[in-house]
Amino acid sequence: MNRFVSFLKKYAWILAALFCTMLWGTASSTIKIGYKLFPVDTSNSFNIILFAGIRFVGAGIITLLLTKPFTKETPALRKGMGIPIFVLAITQTVVQYFFYYMGLVVVPASVGAILSSTSIFFTVILVTLIFKTEQLTIKKILATILGFIGIVVLNIDTNFKLQFHLNGEGFLILSSLMNALASFSMSKFSQKHNPMTLTGYQFLFGGMIMVLIAIIMNGSIGVPDIRGVGIMLFLMIVASLAYGIWAMLLKKQPTSHVVIFVSFIPIFGAFFSYLMLKENIWNWRILVALALISLGTFLINYVPKKGKHSTEN
Repeated sequence: MNRFVSFLKKYAWILAALFCTMLWGTASSTIKIGYKLFPVDTSNSFNIILFAGIRFVGAGIITLLLTKPFTKETPALRKGMGIPIFVLAITQTVVQYFFYYMGLVVVPASVGAILSSTSIFFTVILVTLIFKTEQLTIKKILATILGFIGIVVLNIDTNFKLQFHLNGEGFLILSSLMNALASFSMSKFSQKHNPMTLTGYQFLFGGMIMVLIAIIMNGSIGVPDIRGVGIMLFLMIVASLAYGIWAMLLKKQPTSHVVIFVSFIPIFGAFFSYLMLKENIWNWRILVALALISLGTFLINYVPKKGKHSTEN
């Protein structure tokens, strides 16, 4: 019994990391269900923005409530937080999720989950070629190539012709790019400020912006039943809980050991799209793309036990 408890204490963080990726993997399928249960007329983009905005206002409140239990710090607004919160709210919440929610109207949830995980490849490009805060290595080049080959494979139809919808796959790729930019910004801002506090306020502020824009442009959603309320609450919890746990893992564990689990997001995403939406994920395009993107993500983050920190690779 003591050995089992000791084992759990030592490796519980792995289960926590898998739990976070599982939560993120459910998002695309749950959003599609939410569109139906509210219901949301997806032909009007401002209806979608209102739906997303409500989610992130709630997620921000929940994240701020979880900040003290998770980090033992009160989520108070402190001097110097204004610009970081504004930058993160615009890039991560407003712009990223605008493209994400709009793209999910067009593409299957399984494809959305796979494409959303490509943000890690954009992160590599940003930190090595644009901001030059990390060194570009053969391993990173190979991983990025694998990732983008996966995107191409995902967009080949049954006649081996490239299919690509700007308002579908294009929007999801833009969402991943904005996520990469937001992740880079968060890594900088969190050196001076509590990352959970920043996340909570940027969710709240970004969600309020989305709701305000949607209301001004006459966006509307239906009145949900108890199932719709449950779906919205679940989406709020997914955003707040996953980000909260992930932030704590990055604080307590080596970064390279944590981010390697990102490769599980498209796997969970494809699984839940099959389980919740009965989407057909058993075709060669999805399976090959899933394998390539997951392998690329794994390769970027993999560091041998005696290796250096991932940011030095």
